[in-house]
Formats: sequence, structure tokens, C-alpha cells
Amino acid sequence: MKNTSTSLISLVIYLYLVSNVIYSQNSSSYNRLTNQNLAITLCDEDADGYMSINVHEIENYVIQTVGVENNYFLEEVLVSSSTGNIYSIYSTSNDPYISTLCNLNGSFSDIAVNSNQQVFVCDDYSIISVDNNCSAFYYDDSSFQNNALSFDDLDNLYTGNGVESRIYRYSNINDTTLSNYELWHDFQMGTSGGDFVLLNNKMYISWRLANDNFRLYEVTVNEDRDYISHIDLGQLPNQTYGLASELGSLYGVTPNKLFKINLSDFTFSDIIQNPNPEDKWFGAAGLHEAIVFDINTYLTLNDAENEVNSIAGTWTNITPGEETLYIRIKSTTTGTDDIIILDITISSYPNVNQPLDLIKCFDDVLDLSEVSTQMQINPDDNLTFTYYNTDLESNNVSNPLPLQYSSITNLETLFVNVENNNGGCNLVYSFQVINNDIPLLLPLSSMQSTLILDFCYFDENSNGYFNLNDIENDTILSEGNFETTFYLSHLDAENDTNEISNIYYLENPIQEIFIKVTNEHDCYTITNFYLDIDCFTNIEILSIVFPKFFTPNGDNLNDFWNIKGATDRIKRESIITIFDRYGKMLFSFIPDSIIGWDGTFNGLQLPASDYWFVFKTKSGLEKTGHFTLKR
Repeated sequence: MKNTSTSLISLVIYLYLVSNVIYSQNSSSYNRLTNQNLAITLCDEDADGYMSINVHEIENYVIQTVGVENNYFLEEVLVSSSTGNIYSIYSTSNDPYISTLCNLNGSFSDIAVNSNQQVFVCDDYSIISVDNNCSAFYYDDSSFQNNALSFDDLDNLYTGNGVESRIYRYSNINDTTLSNYELWHDFQMGTSGGDFVLLNNKMYISWRLANDNFRLYEVTVNEDRDYISHIDLGQLPNQTYGLASELGSLYGVTPNKLFKINLSDFTFSDIIQNPNPEDKWFGAAGLHEAIVFDINTYLTLNDAENEVNSIAGTWTNITPGEETLYIRIKSTTTGTDDIIILDITISSYPNVNQPLDLIKCFDDVLDLSEVSTQMQINPDDNLTFTYYNTDLESNNVSNPLPLQYSSITNLETLFVNVENNNGGCNLVYSFQVINNDIPLLLPLSSMQSTLILDFCYFDENSNGYFNLNDIENDTILSEGNFETTFYLSHLDAENDTNEISNIYYLENPIQEIFIKVTNEHDCYTITNFYLDIDCFTNIEILSIVFPKFFTPNGDNLNDFWNIKGATDRIKRESIITIFDRYGKMLFSFIPDSIIGWDGTFNGLQLPASDYWFVFKTKSGLEKTGHFTLKR
């Protein structure tokens, strides 16, 4: 099973806005959600209906998820460009769109916003403030070149110049000058590639190393935002010249796009493309990245309205399975308040077994419902099982797999998402599909392209039969230990019914036999062959001549006795034994091995007389007779 984080953000499985969210102004100084509520479902591991909830995470999640009527709370990222434009990108998570705020002379390398939402931009030599009328004020700053610019939540301004590893901080900005600057930190190597922005009390920096290798640094800072330490989270997309922290999310900007950075697994998702490639995007800032929100949570609307009895820290719901919270959000900059009503449902995770690995044969079609049946403990639970061949935590999740699925590799990892339909809580498990090899056989043949067993035997009653095992070497192409069984139909072979003996007496002029070859993994393949009825009346046997006499007198004419008219195969696969009239065995030979019998026994010539022979073939055919030795 995937490791399940205990944080609220991971526990929030199901979030939705019910119908349309409507705000109305009442007599107080805040806007209150009066018609429909925000609703979330949290998943309870022990299924008792109660959960310890981190209130701070609830508050952060709400502020990232739902907006209020005032524009200051609408997610917005500002972007500066190479031709002096300042763009605003609204609703960066949903259907984003771009508007132009200002068009100034110059080429801006970065943009920053302070807690009063005053906009600053910089070029290589100046820091410039921009008012609401797009009027620019150039600060006297001849000390540094600047390519990166950001504010923290204490309104300190950070700058980097793109040619050295030091970052400077200004603690005081007045209407005419930049003063009280200090060295904030020297990273010893590399240069500033983009911004220095705060998110969840960490500072994130786009830092450029050699060969334009852009890295994301996560910096630990203290309450005064002094540098403590940093770690390298990994490589950013090339030319990430700007970062923006906006309402709990981190964004990056390159000359041609704005993208979102998922810090949990360090993945990136594109938000919007630059519609004008000639006007490169070189900086970014979240409109609210320097603003502090005062958020408090209450158990009743009356407490929220009167700002009394707030809850904090870890809180456990009072009503089993549900609770309603009232979250009051105040901007310390504008003083505007909003109350969000949050309905919480406590649901449970699916109660299932860990899936077992599927051990199958390579050509089998998997029935994934077998896994669902094996996992489900209580058949009355309302669960949905969905299968994937990519990790659900990856960035390229494919479509769900059909329940009838063909695996194409010997070992494959599949993932099953199990969802409790009575609440939406889900768990993700992985399991292995192990596909064992099947025996490799000749393909099924037809009468036009047949595999024929043409070697037969005769029993003691001269009845012809086949040993079906003789076909194995002609049909089995792979190495290994196999069990072979035989049937008269493919269906019987599939179902292991009506098996026939490997010693088979031919019943029909043309007989098709199915051979089923099974390996040590119980994986099998079926093919077929035909029996040759002519095997029992083979012309190879009928054409053999057994000479009536021979004359071993050394004249090179008829000096040896052997069969004639036999094929090379018959000569190789038969044996002749010679007896005298009293049944004494005199000589035995394979017709193919010598020229024949020369009429001697232990080196002595035998007298002229009649002698007897027994001829036997490998198939069991036997013939006897006699011949005359003449001198």
C-alpha cells in the first residue's frame, strides 16, 4: 500500500463547491457565505468517526481553495517581460487568462510585490517602483546590477545580480532611496537565476549553476528571515528566471510559460503559455506573496462573528462523522474580513485485504475482477476498484485498464485504486503480475499443412499401434521439463477431459490427435498432428527381399547373406538373427552395419545346410524364414 501521509492536505480526498457560491454583504464589516457551504471529506483510519485535525492545515487549505468577493483574494501572478510589459495572470489554477497592466520603456528582468501590493521591477541597473497609473520611479541604486527581485513578509527586499553568488537584502525602502542593505547569504558557487520567495515559512530560490543548470533551493530561515541552511530539491525547467509564491502555491516562469511546482513530488504542470514568443517572460511575483492573512477558526457562526472562542492546534471533532467550522479570514493589509463555512464529513478508508500477486501464463487474459474479489472483505461494502499500469502518484497516469487485460511482459506492476463510495475515501495498492512462459510448440496444422506421425509398432498379435510420445521431438521447440497428454479434440485438451493413452491403436483412416504440453508452472500449449495409416502397410516393409540361398566360396558372387530391397531407414532400424536347425544362435547383425553374414561361426566355416533367420524392426514387425548355405 502507498504510504498515506497524516497531514490534512493528504487526507482531503474529496473537495467540492456545492452549487454556486454566493456572497452577500450584511451589516458587519465582513462578507459571509450565506447560501452554499464549502464541503470536504476527511478519511479516518480507525473508522470511529473521530479525527485529530490540524487546524492550521485546515485554514491553509481553505485559503488556497476558496476565494472571497474582493480582488485581493483572487489568485494572481504578475509577470514582467523583455519589452517592458507587466502582465497579470488571473486564476492560475482554473481557466487562466492574461491581461496587460502596464507597458513601460525598457526590458525588465524581474518583478516583486510588497505587503502594500506596490509593484517593483528591475532591469540590469535599476530598481523601479510602478504605481497604479503605470508611472515609474527609478531608485538611486548604482551599487549593484540586478536580475532578481523579491519581498518577504517583513517587507525586506532581496536582490541578486546574476553574475555572483551573493544575495543582498534591503531592510528599508523609502520614497527616494534604497538604504540599509546587507549581505544576506553567499552561496559560494552559481548565480541567482530567479526569485527568492516565501512559502510556508521556507524561502525558495531559483539558482543557476554552470551550463545553465537551474536548481530549486529550499532555504530554512528564522523569524527575521535570516538564512539558516538550504537544500537542493532538484532541477527546474531550463531558464526558470522567476518564481512566485501565491496563496499557498509555488510557480515558476520561463521565457515562454508559467508553470506550477508541486513540492510534494517535485513535478511541474504548465499553467499558461506565453502568447507572444518575441516578448519573453523574465520575472514573476505573486500578488499576495508579501501579505499576511490573519485566519481564525470557530465552532459556531456567533463565535466567528464576535471573534471569541477560536480553536487552534490539534482539534478533534465533537459530532461523530461530521462537523461544521467557521473560518474567519482577515487581510492585515486592508482589514477586510470574510467568514467561510466549512462542512466536514468524516469518512473511512476501504476495509480490504492487501492484493496478492497474480501468477499467470504469458498468453492468459487477466481477469482483474479476481483481484477485487480477493481484496474485498465484506461483500456488502460499496467499493469501486479501478486498475492502472502506471503509478497514481506519477505525473503521467494513464486511463484505467479494462477488467479483461492482457499483460505483455514477464513481470508487470499494476496499481489498484479502491474507493469507498460512501464518502470518497480511497487507498492505492500495487501488486505484481507474474507471467510465466508457455511451452513453445509447432503451430496448429491443417490437412494442407500437416504434422504427421508415421512411425508405428506391432504388438505380439501383429496389431499395429502408435506410441504418441514419438511426436514430442517434432512438436516441442523449447527446452525444459514437460508433461504431455493426448486428446481427440481441442476442447477436450482445454478442459482436460477424455484423455487418451499414448499407446494408440488407429481406429479411423485419418486420425487427428491433439497434444497438450504443460511445463513446471502449469502453463500449457496445445497443438495437433495426424497419424499415418499407411505406416502399417509401408512399402518399405513390403519391398524387402529375404534371399533363399547364398554361396560363400570366395568368388565375390553371392558370398554374404543379407536382406535386399530395404530402405536405409529399415536397415538402420532392424536386426537379423541367424540360427541353425537346432535353434542355436549363430550370428546377429544390423543390416546397415555390415555387408552380411559370411557363413562362419567363431571363425569356422559352417557346412552347407538350411539356416533360419528372425527379422525384427524397431516398430515391432517380425518375420521369420530360412535359407540355404551352398558350398
